[in-house]
Amino acid sequence: MFKLSSVRARLVSYYLLSVALLVGVSGYALVQMLVLDRLTESLDRKWVVGTRLLGEMADLLSETRLAETRLVLAADQEQADQALAAAEGYMLSVAYQRAAYGLLDKTDEGLSLLSTFDRTWNTWAAEHRAWISLPDDRRRAASTAFQLRADALYGIADKAVDTLSDVNAARAHEAGLHADNVVDTSGTIFAIVVACALALAGWVTWLIHTGISRPLAAITKALSELATGNRDVVIPQVDRHDEIGAMAAAFEVFRNNAVALEEAQAQAETLARYDALTGLANRRVLADELEKALSRVDRGEAHFAVLLIDLDRFKPINDIHGHSAGDFVLGEITARLKTLVRMHDTLARLGGDEFAIICEVDREGREPTETPIALAERIIAAISAPVSIGARVVEVGASIGIALCPADGLNADALLHAADIAMYRAKQAGRGTFRFYEESMDTELKALAALEADIQAALAANEIEPHYQPLIELSDGRLLGFEILARWHHAERGVMAPDVFIPIIERLGLMPEFTLTMLRRACLDAQEWPADLKLSLNISPHELTDLLFPIRLLAVLSEHGFAPHRLEIEITENALVADLQTAKTILQSLQRVGTKIALDDFGTGYSSLYHLRELKLDKIKIDRSFIQSMKDDPESAKIVYGIIGLAKSLALPTTAEGIEDAEILERLNEAGCEIGQGYHFGKAMPASDASALALKRGGKGTLRVA
Repeated sequence: MFKLSSVRARLVSYYLLSVALLVGVSGYALVQMLVLDRLTESLDRKWVVGTRLLGEMADLLSETRLAETRLVLAADQEQADQALAAAEGYMLSVAYQRAAYGLLDKTDEGLSLLSTFDRTWNTWAAEHRAWISLPDDRRRAASTAFQLRADALYGIADKAVDTLSDVNAARAHEAGLHADNVVDTSGTIFAIVVACALALAGWVTWLIHTGISRPLAAITKALSELATGNRDVVIPQVDRHDEIGAMAAAFEVFRNNAVALEEAQAQAETLARYDALTGLANRRVLADELEKALSRVDRGEAHFAVLLIDLDRFKPINDIHGHSAGDFVLGEITARLKTLVRMHDTLARLGGDEFAIICEVDREGREPTETPIALAERIIAAISAPVSIGARVVEVGASIGIALCPADGLNADALLHAADIAMYRAKQAGRGTFRFYEESMDTELKALAALEADIQAALAANEIEPHYQPLIELSDGRLLGFEILARWHHAERGVMAPDVFIPIIERLGLMPEFTLTMLRRACLDAQEWPADLKLSLNISPHELTDLLFPIRLLAVLSEHGFAPHRLEIEITENALVADLQTAKTILQSLQRVGTKIALDDFGTGYSSLYHLRELKLDKIKIDRSFIQSMKDDPESAKIVYGIIGLAKSLALPTTAEGIEDAEILERLNEAGCEIGQGYHFGKAMPASDASALALKRGGKGTLRVA
């Protein structure tokens, strides 16, 4: 056996050798890091900055062409001035980007491509300035020739920028290969070092075995007994005054700690069964209590109900006021729930804003639903009361699903699943209510999931198509345009009503793309129609929260050459509730390019006059419910006449929806309503029929529809 000093000497030698290897490897790694740093700096300078500048130049070239196109399509001088100012701004930005890119390193090929770009850009800029300097009539006459020439120059300039990007990428690729070589070399060196370390470890292992492991054998045996639960074992070698003795002493401390740990584990087990925030039982305890309750049911002792509670309007509290406020609300809700449950009931928090209660059902002369109904009503009332967070007051609600045992299941998973489905139905019913589980709910939920899948597939396959309902001038029966309406023929279910699939599209978050798809297809269908016919498009509440929506919509119109002034956007008042200021900004940006805005379903909202004043709308559409009940309901007729009178006082045209017979048409015409649509003029028709009607119209005002 080696003496302790000999072991130390060998360990010191190992330490020094390790330090030498570490210093050598660190020095080599430092050199390689410097090399990689230079390569990274080169990649950053030649790739990141260069690519960004070239990308921005390409975007600015496209924006310049788009501005020139808007200048050609401008309907009045104001639009022309705006388009011209935008084009000049983009051209100036291109010059700045070109100057910035010129400061970067470039290859000979890059310089040649940049020279090509400069010649093309200078020619384009010169021709642009020459064109815009022409008088309006001469400029319009020269627009076609200039557009063709500008498109050709734009193609050359854009290709030069793209090629410059490719050259830049090639240089970056070369630098990347160099970096790979550096990494590969470094990997080889490190592999050699690892091999040396393994050899050194073998030598040290032999040293430890001969000088240390034998004395440790007794300690190991004692530890094995300790691991089997023998807390009275005596740890040997404690009396040694060296490293092994210190280790033995440490294991003795470990033995003492193990005894203390077992005592602490019992307490930790208790803590693991309760929610840290609210102090309520957690999901684990709920599962145990459900098993106990199921056992009592098997013995015929008592039935019970499971109430699953989900808080309504809780997420905005976290989003707006912060998670600390959300935690405070959860604590307050917990305190209220504790006052409502009985001693033998189980209240648990499942996570987030979801709670569960196991409620024993009193069956003596009562219906099994009476106890859970009374408890659910008390819970909804208690949770709905306002919660004060300092100076702020917030309100939440509760949706509750109830499953009965044994009626709705005989195991914990089945009961929780049934309660969850019932809770989902409660939320569908408008929140702030409760529902008992019914077998039909599971079937309906699966049917809804299947319908959602069908709708997603239909959108991907463009099976939901635009149809067109005529918009008619009531005074003379002249065709003014069409409203775009979505229609879907399901392969198995037949024709699906829009009020079935449109809400699902909105809930799935697919409405923005669907709206633009309908508009894009309508623009294609209307390419051969007379230029004075308009299209009317309904948009969802989501579009009125997206500041980029006008850009996307105008891009679709520009793509198909459909003038913005031929489009009318229809909005409903519930779409304005979420963020009126954002909606106002979006609608004003559309009105500036000539698009008209109509308030749909007028008379059904809660603040119509306010919206008319704030948004400066262009048209009012009277809800079909008032039009169709005019014959039999004098109050509806008064409302319609009142809306028409209000619109006239505000100099706003009115459109009446749902006109189905000549009598209503005559009454509306006499009252001064300008525009109408409904089955009396024609149902929503496919594109082929709409095109036939539009082309039959021929010259302006020659077709009468009545």
